[in-house]
Amino acid sequence: MSFRNYAVLLILPLVLVACADTTATQPVPVTENPISATTYPGPINSTLPAYPNPEPAMDTSAPVNPAYPEPGNAGTNSTVIPPSGYEPQPGDENLKRGPVFLDIANTQFSISQFSSPVPPTIQAEVVLHGNLPNPCHSLRVVVAPVDENRVINLEVYSVVKPDEACITVLEPFTASIPLGSYSDDQYTMMVNGEWIGEFSGSSGVAPAVPVTP
Repeated sequence: MSFRNYAVLLILPLVLVACADTTATQPVPVTENPISATTYPGPINSTLPAYPNPEPAMDTSAPVNPAYPEPGNAGTNSTVIPPSGYEPQPGDENLKRGPVFLDIANTQFSISQFSSPVPPTIQAEVVLHGNLPNPCHSLRVVVAPVDENRVINLEVYSVVKPDEACITVLEPFTASIPLGSYSDDQYTMMVNGEWIGEFSGSSGVAPAVPVTP
């Protein structure tokens, strides 16, 4: 064998090995679980509470403060009875109720007339005279608003502490009782269901009688 042939035999296996390695290391495309460029993780389920709803808007169509009542009509009877100081008091429920003795003959009506505004009005007050059963009794007067028949009813009585020892002597009193404002008509005054007089700018009189509650 010549030297040339011997060299070829040595080189040929090397060439074959090189070709075989090149074929074996060719990259193989991966097809398992390919990554999609358009696929994203789903939203995370949050356990945080939702943001509360905003408070409802304030209704601006209604006034914030209620309107003041309209002024009363001067031509109608007033339902507001001014205080007299003889109204029932807190704690009266613990007292004993008693009678009063009115001197009806000396009952007086005080009338104030006003020509403006029109129609004219009057302010009335009744002055009661009488006696309480004894100095330990206190006077109470309740004025009812005038009714549809122009009748004004007064409830007059006395109160005293139960079982209170007191001297047995009458206690005289004079009480001015405001009745309110009225149109210029004629009105009847009743006390505990008994007629005591009428007024329309003048006073009325009646005989004196004891008035019981």
